[in-house]
Amino acid sequence: MGDETGLARPLEHSVGRLAGMLTIGLGVLLGAAGVYLTFFADRSVSPATGVGDRIELARREGWRFLDVDPDLLADWSDTPDFGEDQPAYAVLRGVHDDLEFVVFDYRKPDSGELATAWIVYLPEPSRAFVKWATSQEPLYRRPLNMVGVRADAIVDIGRQVHRSTEPESVLRQVRALTEIIRRFEGQAAASS
Repeated sequence: MGDETGLARPLEHSVGRLAGMLTIGLGVLLGAAGVYLTFFADRSVSPATGVGDRIELARREGWRFLDVDPDLLADWSDTPDFGEDQPAYAVLRGVHDDLEFVVFDYRKPDSGELATAWIVYLPEPSRAFVKWATSQEPLYRRPLNMVGVRADAIVDIGRQVHRSTEPESVLRQVRALTEIIRRFEGQAAASS
């Protein structure tokens, strides 16, 4: 009996020590993750950082996030900036001023570089909107870059990837596009 207890003690001691080290290691890892989330995750981030900013915005603002949407750009296939059969990446959907919007990245067909685009959808499709929007000189101003229109939506096609965890920064283009839609609605109501 003496030999059995002598062997059991070192084994129990080794298992206890290993469990203690694993617990400490896990604690350090969780602490580091907490420090990162507290001090770094809620700041504007560089384009090379990934899509954590949009995931965070979706969580905070009650918007929706999708890694890849293969069908979003199908209706915009006639837009040369998007190219054909291209998916949208890092898709952020939400509602602003009662209008649905979507922010996403796409690959430029000529260079393959990522850029960001913003789409705001009209409450109801209107061919009059396309006619009105294409006759405006100029249709847009800063912060918009290149505006495209169709009967159900208006889009701003950015020059580069946009990354920020600040809703104001992400919504800047959405607000500008919304203003164009509201201007059209106001003029259409005044002329009726």
